[in-house]
Amino acid sequence: MTPQLEAAIAAIQLLSSTERQQLLQILTQSNSSSSSQTDLKNLSNQFWQDTTLKQLLATQTPITVHNLKYLAANFWPEEDSIEDFLTFLRQQRQEAIALQRVK
Repeated sequence: MTPQLEAAIAAIQLLSSTERQQLLQILTQSNSSSSSQTDLKNLSNQFWQDTTLKQLLATQTPITVHNLKYLAANFWPEEDSIEDFLTFLRQQRQEAIALQRVK
């Protein structure tokens, strides 16, 4: 055991049980964070690799759409009109443009 680790353990022993739990949570979160960072890097590398269409077909099960009605979704609330949505969308875009001009 290194002297630094021994000093850290001695310092931890002076902590209350609540403080020890907090420290353990911090250490656990930082460890899982680096693990998820590694996972994200691996996934990113896999995404950018050259994959042939045949390889994609082997790993995925795409469907063929013969009728666009199959893709239609009936999710728009009846009480909301498309005009209200488009008005809201225009306002949001105008506000975003105005904010960009200020910067």
